[in-house]
Amino acid sequence: MRLLLAGQSDVRLAQLASQRLYERFLRAGVELYEYQPQILHAKLFLVDDQVYVGSANLDARSLQINYELLVRLSDPRAAGEARDLFEDLLRHSARVEPARWRQSRTLWNKLRERWAYFILARLDPLVARRQLRYLR
Repeated sequence: MRLLLAGQSDVRLAQLASQRLYERFLRAGVELYEYQPQILHAKLFLVDDQVYVGSANLDARSLQINYELLVRLSDPRAAGEARDLFEDLLRHSARVEPARWRQSRTLWNKLRERWAYFILARLDPLVARRQLRYLR
């Protein structure tokens, strides 16, 4: 599995929260890449000949409250084009090397990432559920 993630972000909290998961992914053998030229917001999932593309995040806020879009295409030609796009984006990305990543981990980085993850993965879903009840 290869994941292409944002090397730059306009939401630093979200980037820190995602970096909290890097160690787990790297230990599982996932190749991580960070896109360098600009902010990366669109989502592209490619599994065999199934392509999912859009803006939706996989969280309660995106899936139930925000106006997000995710489209599924079942087409070998679209899957081929998606693979080509992904490979092109990788050429503009930096691979997260496991050994270098582990050596770069300071206590301060780990604390910031844990705090960001707590806010977005634990606290925000509670707030989102309350908002959803209020909207209904």
